[in-house]
Amino acid sequence: MLNNVIYFNSEGKRVEDLGIQQQEACLETISYCTSAIVPDGFTFSFTSFDNFTACSDLSQLVCMLEDEEVEATVEDPCGGTLTCPITLNAVRLVGTARFHINVGDLTPIEGGLQLGDLPCTLSSDTAVSVNQVIRTICQRDICQDKCFRTIGAFAFAPQVTTDACGRQIVTVRGGLFIGFTGC
Repeated sequence: MLNNVIYFNSEGKRVEDLGIQQQEACLETISYCTSAIVPDGFTFSFTSFDNFTACSDLSQLVCMLEDEEVEATVEDPCGGTLTCPITLNAVRLVGTARFHINVGDLTPIEGGLQLGDLPCTLSSDTAVSVNQVIRTICQRDICQDKCFRTIGAFAFAPQVTTDACGRQIVTVRGGLFIGFTGC
């Protein structure tokens, strides 16, 4: 039976589970969804994640600070409590993440020659706009450009549909888990 999702650690090795728990207000994933049309003369099949590879380019992502005013309650040294506005910084990850995906087996409908030992796979590229808060911190003046690291990844088994013209369309969803490294 085929698993519908697979996980990878920060070295790109398959693992059963990463044990990652998301914080409610912060999004620590970058997700992609990409589709490709199977070329005429070929059929697509997917039986396992053995023929799945994904590459990501995060070079265009930067961290920015955004003021966020909240109320804090502190103890008044003269008795009682005080509720005062304070300013925190939301660390926002901004830019573009690019993904290149290879998945499944492409098989010629009739004849043809396959060169090399690796099967032919369906390929797709996508660029994802990123603009999300990954952490809230005490107020600072600056945050380094790269305040995050990739801690793992996930991918779902591809979904195959057929369009009105009889072509197979393959859609793959997945993404990265990122971790805040500090400003």
